[in-house]
Amino acid sequence: MTNIRAQIARGDHKGKPLFPHKHADGKYVATTSRFEEDYVRVDSVDELKALIESGFGARMSNPDTGNAPSFIVNKKIQMEEVEHARPTAEILKSASHEVDLDGDSRSKYRKEQSLLRAYLLGGKDSGRCTICHHDFPFDMLVAAHLKKRSECSASEKKDIANIAALMCKTGCDDLYEQGYLSVRDGEVVKTKKEVTSAKVIEVLSQVTGNRVANWEGSSAYYQWHYSKFNK
Repeated sequence: MTNIRAQIARGDHKGKPLFPHKHADGKYVATTSRFEEDYVRVDSVDELKALIESGFGARMSNPDTGNAPSFIVNKKIQMEEVEHARPTAEILKSASHEVDLDGDSRSKYRKEQSLLRAYLLGGKDSGRCTICHHDFPFDMLVAAHLKKRSECSASEKKDIANIAALMCKTGCDDLYEQGYLSVRDGEVVKTKKEVTSAKVIEVLSQVTGNRVANWEGSSAYYQWHYSKFNK
């Protein structure tokens, strides 16, 4: 368990503490904005803490003030570890296993994606794209499944350390997902998929030949992807 707090910045209750707000559905909310479309609903304060560590803000409140919950940005949130707190990596791994994406719930997808990305970031709020090797803030990275999730076995879905990798939203994630590039023997390669766009050709030329750091653990998933797009 972690003590998560912030302070009211203005008004009659200035200086009073804020705590993670527990919503009517029993969930806590990590978010990057005040808009509900960005909410990531989690089941515990520990899960909330793990997402705050990777850059998220949170919905927070104080029942004694009578005010509605507020979105508190990451840099204004304070966290204090208590004795016997579970390691963040253990929390994220356990939580990711419990998310069921077999349904069509967008909120479930957002939760799984956020927890998996936080796990891959290792508690940092920025990370390196596996494909292009550039550094990005957490909200410009996705936890890309190296093998299509719907074709993964139950055990593969739980192999969170290897089934996914950080890829940037500036192009690498889409180029991998759509099969314009793949990985062979640890090296980024262009696939047989026809490319007619000069810009796509240019981008592919910039990343082709890069080595992926996770080849040893993820080779089977990369090989599945390479075979799929090189028939």
